[in-house]
Amino acid sequence: MTKKVSFSKKWDELVRCVYFLKRVPDVLLMERLEISPPSWKVWKSQFIEKSKYSPETVVSEEGQEIDIKIMYIKKEKRWEWENWSHTDNDSPFEKRERE
Repeated sequence: MTKKVSFSKKWDELVRCVYFLKRVPDVLLMERLEISPPSWKVWKSQFIEKSKYSPETVVSEEGQEIDIKIMYIKKEKRWEWENWSHTDNDSPFEKRERE
């Protein structure tokens, strides 16, 4: 019998890993999340899909909450993040639409 794995838990793990390591090669992330190579293809496509719609809030090392956007860089086969925290009242999605 196989163990049921929660997508939410794996996603949270991915966010933490990418945030603290900054730029993470695809294969390293697969290992860190303990996902087998055959399963990685399915998981990765779901992670990429989720990253398109959801900025994430993380707590920085200084204890400050910041909004980040997880991104998969296909050409380089790696994951990274960019800061989406803002000081105005715009949502990150509105910010992206204007750029």
